[in-house]
This record gives sequence, C-alpha cells and structure tokens, in this order.
Amino acid sequence: MKAIIDSIGQVGSRVRLGGHEVTFDQPATVPGGLDRGASPLDLMVAAVGACAHYYAAAFLHGRNLSTEGLTVEVDSEKERVPSPRVGRVAIHVHLPAGLSERHVAGIERAVKSCPAYGTLMNPPVVTLSVAADAPAVPAGTDEKLSA
Repeated sequence: MKAIIDSIGQVGSRVRLGGHEVTFDQPATVPGGLDRGASPLDLMVAAVGACAHYYAAAFLHGRNLSTEGLTVEVDSEKERVPSPRVGRVAIHVHLPAGLSERHVAGIERAVKSCPAYGTLMNPPVVTLSVAADAPAVPAGTDEKLSA
C-alpha cells in the first residue's frame, strides 16, 4: 500500500490511495484548520474500528449469519507522555442478537486477526526521512522558513 499526501491549503491535505481520495484537516479551532475533513489521528483510530467491523462481518457473512445490528464503537484518549500519541483505544463490538457462545468467541478471534488490531498490539518499525526538493535556504535567509 502506498499513499500520496498533498497539501490542499492551510493545514489540510488530500490523500490518494489507488483510485480513492480522502481529505484530512483540523477543526476550525486549530490554527490553519478549516474542518474540511477528519483529523489524521481521528481517522487512524476509526480505521481500527472499521477493520474490526470488517473481520466481524466477514465471520458472520462466511457462516450465512446476518450482519444486521453489527456495530463497532471505538473510544480513544490522547496522551502527551512519552510523546504525543493515542494512549488508549477501546474497541466495543456490538453483535446481532441470537448468536451462540461459539459464534461470539469466533468473532472475537476474527477481530483479533485484524491487521490494524495486530499493528497496535505489535507496533511496526517506523522510519522517517525528510528532504527538500530544492536546495535548502541558509538559516536566517527567509523568516517564514525558520522555526
């Protein structure tokens, strides 16, 4: 999977994933935010819930069981220590009525096989590279570029 993210003005961005596009922004209460889309962090947490929903729905669908009433809620809390991050994620899977205990246990196993869940439980190695497309401007030359 490769995502390409472009600026759409202020602090907003457009993400291209294959033939799909998603707009990200910050709330209007954040400097530069115009509330044109969800924040990246909020969507990251929502993606975990959507992955859990998919695995639960696939379990039910694969057994010809109805997905009617299947919902997933995700609650999260941000923390600043040891670094700004999501510090807590709680996934609540609400199942359709009438499932057996065996099906409930199977859905729990299925949700735990979701790659987003697995990524949170076993964080990946993350690398970062920052490069300018043009030669860097010497410090002090342009006030807008200095931090």
